[in-house]
Amino acid sequence: MHGIIVHTAGEPAVGISVTNGRAVTKTDETGRFALPDEGRFVVITRPTGFTASPWWLPAPGGSDGTAEIGLRFELVPETQTLPYRFLHLTDTHMTVPRSDEETDELAFGLYREGSLPGQITDFLRSLPERAPDAQAVFITGDLVDHGLAEEYEAYLEALTASPVPVHVIPGNHDHMNGHHGSLISRNDYLTNTGTPELYEKYLGPRWYSFDVAGLHVVTLDWHTHELGLDHEEQNAWVKADLAQLPFGSPWILLFHDQPNFSIVDELPWQPVAAFSGHWHTSRVVQVGDTLHVNSPTTFFASLDYSPPAFRTVTWDGENITLQTETLLTVAEPDALGDVSRSTFAASSSPSAHPSIVWRSELAGAGHRQPVSIDAGVVFAGGQVEDRAAGSVEALDLATGELLWRTATGSAVKTTPAPAEDVVIAAEVSGDVSAFDRTTGALVWKVPSSDPLRRFAWGAPTVAGGLVYLGDQSDLRAIDVATGDVVWRRTDLSPHHNLVNHSAPLVIDGSLLVMGFWPTPAHPIGLDALTGESVWATAELNRDDPFAALKRLLIMGTAAYDSSNDSVLMPAFGHTTRVDRATGETVWVSAHEGGFSPATPVVTEEGIVVTVTGHGIRMLDRETGETVWDRRIDGEAPFPMASYTKTPHPVIAAPAVVEGADRRELLLPGLDGVVRRISLDGSVIGSAQLASPFAATLVDAGDLVIAVGTDGNVVALDRAVAS
Repeated sequence: MHGIIVHTAGEPAVGISVTNGRAVTKTDETGRFALPDEGRFVVITRPTGFTASPWWLPAPGGSDGTAEIGLRFELVPETQTLPYRFLHLTDTHMTVPRSDEETDELAFGLYREGSLPGQITDFLRSLPERAPDAQAVFITGDLVDHGLAEEYEAYLEALTASPVPVHVIPGNHDHMNGHHGSLISRNDYLTNTGTPELYEKYLGPRWYSFDVAGLHVVTLDWHTHELGLDHEEQNAWVKADLAQLPFGSPWILLFHDQPNFSIVDELPWQPVAAFSGHWHTSRVVQVGDTLHVNSPTTFFASLDYSPPAFRTVTWDGENITLQTETLLTVAEPDALGDVSRSTFAASSSPSAHPSIVWRSELAGAGHRQPVSIDAGVVFAGGQVEDRAAGSVEALDLATGELLWRTATGSAVKTTPAPAEDVVIAAEVSGDVSAFDRTTGALVWKVPSSDPLRRFAWGAPTVAGGLVYLGDQSDLRAIDVATGDVVWRRTDLSPHHNLVNHSAPLVIDGSLLVMGFWPTPAHPIGLDALTGESVWATAELNRDDPFAALKRLLIMGTAAYDSSNDSVLMPAFGHTTRVDRATGETVWVSAHEGGFSPATPVVTEEGIVVTVTGHGIRMLDRETGETVWDRRIDGEAPFPMASYTKTPHPVIAAPAVVEGADRRELLLPGLDGVVRRISLDGSVIGSAQLASPFAATLVDAGDLVIAVGTDGNVVALDRAVAS
């Protein structure tokens, strides 16, 4: 097949790359090109300073390649200045409004809807005020939620609201075509089935390239690549595309998931950055010379409990830099400090409440991770989401003075664990490090087994000279003194992108209990010393409520109730009690909280459960029945419970503290309020601070320690909110 590319005045466009999705060629001095008669589309690489009308066309069916009149493309000048800025959005999961019955039929069970067309339209229309320097928007897949024709039609209509060019690629949801089947891929990856025909019908080519301000941009289709439908074709094309550039030229990759060996090992040289979604997390890691940027969802809260957000990416001609911003849909509460970058970057938020004993500022933001305290020292982890960075910090418990601060190679989203002469921290890349507890110097480091697949949102747990941590595909026990791996389980689950927020629970130094979702299909009980399975979960009674009701979605860390030798676990929309010896379910108690990751709090009076987006309630320890329920209301600045859009203050568990003559609960909130609640559910008092709190308070004797999502660590008099 033949074609021609011209400028707007009609003169030939010389040396422009053109592809049929397999072969790549360039136009000659007349602007003409010829390609083999294969492939579904003919796509041009729009050069720096130009767009094109059109930039792709369907391949002419039945062409014999000899016609004098072929495909015609016209280059149109487009202003592209340095620094070149674009917005990175991902996983918009757009759904169209429909009846409740239709929604229930399509819903995934974990959420009813993704973004709505009006949300996308409103955001794009706001760009002149929200991001006046942005020259484009890049959206890395899962554009629509169910892959339906009506969703695609509404999506295309929504994109017309953008004042700047929008570049999109497909994700796995875009290939669903209304079906929700699953499989394990050729690379041992749990994902959904799918086909790309409907995406191509509405949006055209699934892999292509273009240039902006001297930066080459390559897009690929992760899902069909992972499924093995066209991975060899995509690998061959990207090699041919990059071969048109001088070797080593700067380029970036747009890929729905974080690229792993099946694509990066095929590249002639690596990109300067790769932008992805799929995980619904904020995760920035540096691997070799490539900055891997995995961005959170923009129009609802993410699976790592990040608030809705977007990233501004700047290319200055040599380097890529980031700025992550929280998407606020309500007015910032007057009582709070700057929340525009909460959980992504630190900000100073002084509070004037008289209960504050001291306040310290971390190098990065906070999230759901509380501090740990040992021997008069407060240990905290920080996250810096605008680059591959984080920190572990030690503060004096009495004064808040910084004792030491050690930078890490990626965010520390978990609580550091003091153990013997070290403090151990897990980075979001999966790296695990031990630091000298007195100086912060590195003592040992266990590198991640795969920094593009592993994740660490669950804190390390120390028991019996070992530290336990990991995800469902790589759970490890490491010697505290040496950093040697004592045992490792990689067989519990195939890899998947659904981040685990569970820390291992170790009972009596012998049993390790941990839950995941969606796989493995039941909480695990392992011998803590050997890693061997103790609970025969595959043989559990088929009448087990877990199996019958499909409530095997463990959201967070378990708690142990020694009074009845049972384990309490936070599941999706439920709390469950299982027998410590066998793993058999004793009871399951439902709540409306959905994604509620907070650990149940065991008290003599009952089990206190955090119902995200609602409040807290107490359950009877023996039956799971509700003893009391306390709804909490307040002005939170953003939502954090996964898939939610409406801000609510409750996501953290309460802490049990000794009151004047009885034990009471201290509940922190995203509205900056610390509430004191009696163990009969009555609100005793409250204290308004300036930081949103998503982490449980930590009892430190005369003090309680709070960590804000803005990175402010606050020591409060234990009588706060009395």
